[in-house]
Amino acid sequence: MRYKENRSQTNFTMAAHKMQVMIAKMMDDKSTITYKKLIVPSAMRSIYWKYFGFPASDDDIILTKVKIVCLLCKTQIAYNRNTSNLRMHLQNKHARELIELEASAPPRRPSLDAKEKRALKKGVSKGHISGIVQPYIYSTTVDGSVQIDGDIQFITDPNINLQSIDDDTNSGNLSNNVQTVVYKSAQGSSKQNVSLLLSEENCDNHPQMVKSVVDAIAEFIIIDLHVPDIVEGRGFQRLIATLRSPCEIPSKTKLEEDFIPKIYDTFKESEQTTFSKLDCAMCLSVEEWSSGNGETFITISVHYQPSLETLLETRVLATLHCSVDMDIAQWVMAFDSLLAEWYIKLNNITAVVVATSIPELINALSEKGLVIVPCLVHTLQLCASACFTLPEVATILGRCRSLISQVTRIITGNSSLRIQEHNMLQMEEGSLTMDYPHVWTSTYVMMEQLILRKGFLQSLMEGNNKNDIMLSDPEFHILEDLVTVLEPFKVTIMTLGDEKMPLISLIRPLLWQLTSSHLKIKDTDSDAARLFKECISANLSEK
Repeated sequence: MRYKENRSQTNFTMAAHKMQVMIAKMMDDKSTITYKKLIVPSAMRSIYWKYFGFPASDDDIILTKVKIVCLLCKTQIAYNRNTSNLRMHLQNKHARELIELEASAPPRRPSLDAKEKRALKKGVSKGHISGIVQPYIYSTTVDGSVQIDGDIQFITDPNINLQSIDDDTNSGNLSNNVQTVVYKSAQGSSKQNVSLLLSEENCDNHPQMVKSVVDAIAEFIIIDLHVPDIVEGRGFQRLIATLRSPCEIPSKTKLEEDFIPKIYDTFKESEQTTFSKLDCAMCLSVEEWSSGNGETFITISVHYQPSLETLLETRVLATLHCSVDMDIAQWVMAFDSLLAEWYIKLNNITAVVVATSIPELINALSEKGLVIVPCLVHTLQLCASACFTLPEVATILGRCRSLISQVTRIITGNSSLRIQEHNMLQMEEGSLTMDYPHVWTSTYVMMEQLILRKGFLQSLMEGNNKNDIMLSDPEFHILEDLVTVLEPFKVTIMTLGDEKMPLISLIRPLLWQLTSSHLKIKDTDSDAARLFKECISANLSEK
């Protein structure tokens, strides 16, 4: 039995190699296909196919499925086995037609399960559904030509005569039902990469192989936090082609509507069962963050240590949008619903670590009788930000960013200055880069590097007649005072970062040292340093 399995696998591998050789021969030259009409097979049931079609002959034979053509403007679009690029083209070029099309579309029918989809596909492939012959749902007499070239092509066309190429190379027989992703190397290169995408019939013959590849792609997207669109990217498809591995690339729609939801549901059910049986102390954490368009969200996680384990487990429960008009009662309802959804007992929650400044949210947690523990890293961010937003400091930081931009432009156009700057980087083990204002340590590093390069920057600006951009000595003194005051906070962050899981036995002494020693006003402190210490102390006491 094992011999038969190995023989079957060997035959399949040989077939894949033969397919690679044949497809590579097909790709040696560009080809132009002249068509007489555009048609859409009955299997293509999306509403967006109304304005697109495959090039076909007078006899309704599809000439290629590598390209599709827009009926409205005759633009040629690569066909990648889904309709996302069809809708995108309509949205960008024919918005009015898209609105009318979607407005007139019938309600979407419930999705079929896998068996029903296979039965439907087999019925379509035989040219009948319930005894009614439906070869095409759309057919037009538009004529024209398409050119087949480019880096990556999807060849799913059963009309491609692989047998004739097979006869030329004495490669044996291959199934015409194999779908193939073809990657064509740069012009002049002799290398072509071909990666097989198994058709449904071949998938049935090698289910374990296909399942493992699809699972690996889904896990890759989830673990590395990629968007499902990555499977439609040229780079990802080029990677698959380079691997020369028989596999099926799931479409973006399949990932979003099938694979990822199933993985999530399976994981959620498992965790719900675990939480329902847990009777140990648990902790919640609430972290506030902002999206690129300025919307505020919170991510809620649970942390627990099973009785027989020494490892602290962490699970992300949900990410919620923070509406500006949410009051305490609404936040209470949101947390009640979340705990009920995950079968987490309120009595098991001993504390909530909060990295947020939303008062309604914090008050809602307090009303539920939960112990609130401010996140130290978040608190230090707020303290540093309070200093950075002081009017005089904010003005100086703005001038710092303008100075760095000017320095970058000057150095980029002068090779000798680039060498000089490189030598300074090697000596000081740091780089002069713009900060990211939402992370206070990046602003600290920016100020620190500016101070280290004060002499270099002064001579550079003077030599380029840019003295008005250079910071004055009093402004540098303020930066030096701010860096000196914030230095213990940077050390604290680095100390916490060295610990995989900082314990309260480490955090409390660090916090005590900050408040009782480093923030104490000394006689030698300048007026600016006194102001910074008072500002930070006030914010720490509030938190």
